[in-house]
Amino acid sequence: MARPLIAVLRGGYTGESVISMQSARTMMEALDTDRFEALYVTVGREQWTCERPDGSAVTFDRGGFTADRGQGPERFAAALIAIHGTPGEDGKLQGYLDMLGVPYQTGGVLAMALTMSKFSTTSLLRQMGFRVSPSVLLHHPAADAESRILAEVGLPCFVKPDGSGSSLGISKVKAAHELRPALDKAFAEDRSVMCEGFVRGRELTCGVIRLNGRVQALPVCEIRTSSEFFDYHAKYHAADTQELVPAPIPDAITRIVQDRSAAIYTALKCDGMVRVDHLWADPGEAENDVVTIEVNTTPGFSPASIYPKMLNAAGIGVPAAINGLVEGMLQR
Repeated sequence: MARPLIAVLRGGYTGESVISMQSARTMMEALDTDRFEALYVTVGREQWTCERPDGSAVTFDRGGFTADRGQGPERFAAALIAIHGTPGEDGKLQGYLDMLGVPYQTGGVLAMALTMSKFSTTSLLRQMGFRVSPSVLLHHPAADAESRILAEVGLPCFVKPDGSGSSLGISKVKAAHELRPALDKAFAEDRSVMCEGFVRGRELTCGVIRLNGRVQALPVCEIRTSSEFFDYHAKYHAADTQELVPAPIPDAITRIVQDRSAAIYTALKCDGMVRVDHLWADPGEAENDVVTIEVNTTPGFSPASIYPKMLNAAGIGVPAAINGLVEGMLQR
């Protein structure tokens, strides 16, 4: 009997495609080849291609999401989405796969489209009663943008492309004259820019995963960096960045972060592997001492990424997580 054919989707249209290729490789290497046969599907603006893990090409049809592994065209049984940013993190691929009836491990179209926008996510979380930082959304670099930011958010603040990941295009602004260059940098990455009030605290992040039908929060990670914040360089290149799992924090804060991360995962109808970022006002131990910053619905999964470390610290491990997600998809 033929093994189920699994697509590992990688690439995408943004600067995060380099990380996507690494994330996809981690997923591919974790899959149990006795149970599944997996192929890469590389998504680009101009074309999609299909390759075996050894790099050899496979005949592929994007219209039917089929590949020919030797017995004629065959639709993929399930898809692991390893694309960070569009079209894998904003609902586009999810809509395509929904129309073809192919299950995938992430949240659905609405959940992914919503959480792709940092401003929409935190605005909804605020309405739901979760503590987040004040923010303002700009759709173009208007002449009064600086005055609006100063009045509604204040300084210091973060200026972020609303829909980009891996901290691309983000600036920490401490003085008014820094706002315009920060806005220009952010608008170079996205047509919408979010300006968010600065929160002083220790940076914590918590993974959440649904395995065997159960939502589970992973051990909390504390991020320590000599950079102003956890930017792209600090994430992938800085030698002095520390990712401490489990985080050396009080048990009460661990419970607050894990409970809130799982609650946000459920409230936003997330699925698969998600990471929720927070700031903790040390030494406070109350619910209000933790501020939620961001929800990452296709978190980095390269060997240098935090999520595999959290899976290992939880005693789950990467292979069990990836194969468990695939098994869950095939049972839908």
